[in-house]
Amino acid sequence: MKDPARDVEAFATLAAQLADPSADRAALLAEHGLDEERWEALDDAWQARFAEADEDDGDEVGVPPLVAAFAETFARVQRARARSALSFERFLEATRAMKRGTDMATVLSRLDLTLEDYLSAQQRWTAAMLEDEELMARFQRAMT
Repeated sequence: MKDPARDVEAFATLAAQLADPSADRAALLAEHGLDEERWEALDDAWQARFAEADEDDGDEVGVPPLVAAFAETFARVQRARARSALSFERFLEATRAMKRGTDMATVLSRLDLTLEDYLSAQQRWTAAMLEDEELMARFQRAMT
């Protein structure tokens, strides 16, 4: 695992993960040997680097490479999270279609999903159904 104190992509990935309102901030930070106070200091240090990169860019048109690398990585992580946040209804729709005998590739293509999207949703919603009887009942009704 790359060090977010030294690698802009690692920093951007962590920043994007922490921006998710459902994220377990303490766990994410702990994975990187951080707590809120250390995260604040790390974020401040990167903001200073970004500002310096912007100043060093001088009269050049465009975004400094360091800032662009951060923005591209942050956006990529957010897009991946948005795709993986498949609603329960869309998960049911895909699962029902597959249960009817439609092959997985066709279902995923028709619903504009990737296999990763579906498997992530399956993991998420299976765990949720194990803790929520009403959700499990909705799933069972949908599959009959």
